[in-house]
Amino acid sequence: MISQRWQLWRFLAAVSLAGLSGGAHALAHCEFHPSGESWAGGCGRVFDARPAMQLAPEAAIRTGVWRTDLQPASAWFGSMTGADATPLELEIYTGGWGVLRTPFGWFSVTHYAAGATAFRFDLDSSREVPPNAVDAAIIRRAAGILSSDAVWNRADNRECPATATTWSIYCAMEKATIEVTGGFHHRRPALEAVREIVEKRSAGRGYHHRLMDYNNDPTTHLSDVQSLFREALQRIPQSANQQP
Repeated sequence: MISQRWQLWRFLAAVSLAGLSGGAHALAHCEFHPSGESWAGGCGRVFDARPAMQLAPEAAIRTGVWRTDLQPASAWFGSMTGADATPLELEIYTGGWGVLRTPFGWFSVTHYAAGATAFRFDLDSSREVPPNAVDAAIIRRAAGILSSDAVWNRADNRECPATATTWSIYCAMEKATIEVTGGFHHRRPALEAVREIVEKRSAGRGYHHRLMDYNNDPTTHLSDVQSLFREALQRIPQSANQQP
């Protein structure tokens, strides 16, 4: 149910942004102020709502590194309220730019500025951060994990125990992400790239969860899974690390 709600919110947000005059999009201006041991604030109207947000400084990003060529100058972890409280992570790099990781995707942050009583940044919620070289490594590793029918779990339930000896598409991506980056975020660009291809392949089939349903579809074969990974890799440029 939560997954379906997130998909609906993302769709409504996209429709709202597309309706801006001339097809242009506006950056959301985010502002946070001290609140106990964390910082409270928000970005105005984003994701078709006005969610309250709370962030606290962290030593490092919890859900895996984004890039291996750069290290964040600061990292933040918190939540965004709405129908449900959902996790947020913010990573800022030297120069005042970065990424906000949300349940709806990863989005570019620019113009970050911090002071004693506030920090501010602009958020582009109109499009997700594209996959990079680390995402390519994740997809290659997932393809290696699902190398034969013997290790393919055809009955995915999106639960991925560490002791598993068979894996679905989703769990292979989760395992690969943890191995490559040290953490997992289900909206990482690597997973979004694979989902986008599955969505096109499965048009009209009425899937509720793209990766799970495509994995469990009896018409899906291991050759389809491997071609899925190959197609995702082909969409990622060789020099994919770029500043937003």
